[in-house]
Amino acid sequence: MILKYNKKTYHISLLILVIVFLVGLIGLNTPYQAEFAALTPYTLILSTVLLLLNHREWNRYFAIFFLFTCISGFLIELIGIETGLVFGIYSYGSTLGYQVYNVPVIIGLNWFIMVYSSAMVSNIFRFGIFIKSLIGASLMVIIDYSIEPVAMSLDFWSWQDYIIPVQNYIGWFIVAFILNILFQSLRLKIFNNLAVAVFIIQYIFFFVLSFTL
Repeated sequence: MILKYNKKTYHISLLILVIVFLVGLIGLNTPYQAEFAALTPYTLILSTVLLLLNHREWNRYFAIFFLFTCISGFLIELIGIETGLVFGIYSYGSTLGYQVYNVPVIIGLNWFIMVYSSAMVSNIFRFGIFIKSLIGASLMVIIDYSIEPVAMSLDFWSWQDYIIPVQNYIGWFIVAFILNILFQSLRLKIFNNLAVAVFIIQYIFFFVLSFTL
């Protein structure tokens, strides 16, 4: 089922996201940092809901992709935490909320947001599946580079000896590439403008925080 593009829904969604992330950016640089950081899971849920509201090509394949990305994202983090073989040795703090086997449940939605938004950005270019997936995975590594120092400052997660290993970025790229390949294989013909906005907003948000925290 393909839904008609709704400009009003897009503009309202974009306004909500800009306000939420701007308030968050300001709040995280105040004495109430911990309180604002604790709102992160709700921000992820809100971002997911708005992305899905603006998604227009609905079919069982996209539903499978959504569920697969959320579940596999959680499982890869679980493997990573337990073995240290995927991203390196790290552990989650309490900021991201409820955990199962020491992994925040909400992390699956974060993987969906990152893969979906980066894939939509790569869809701007007229390349084949492989090149688009390389672009999407590279974009995810770029934004992760800004997220990592912020994540440690806000107790999202922490690395052994407080050193972010190169292995993290290699593992991140490989997993991101595989999930981007999966998404691109769906060959969705409809473009989600809000997904591109989400990627840009998140990048600016974490880039600024990486200098201010």
